[in-house]
Amino acid sequence: MADHIDKALAFLESTQKLGEQLKAAENQQKFMISRMLDLKKAEATDSDEYAQLDSRSKSLQAMIDKYRPLYLERMEMIKEVKKNHDKR
Repeated sequence: MADHIDKALAFLESTQKLGEQLKAAENQQKFMISRMLDLKKAEATDSDEYAQLDSRSKSLQAMIDKYRPLYLERMEMIKEVKKNHDKR
């Protein structure tokens, strides 16, 4: 029984960390996009900074797209367990 509890706690902890990492990635991407908009307004879209931000933003979006479905799936599982537990 203790092994199941340990696994459940590890699952909850890893899901929480994943959510925090996704939130941080989304915030970082917002910052990069904001800076890219500033550069675009300054007509500096051909600068090295803009190219680097564009590349990093795309990489970050790929990571977000990869892990968000996993996070949402895990959160749905957690909600289902809570819902079933509350019925008892």
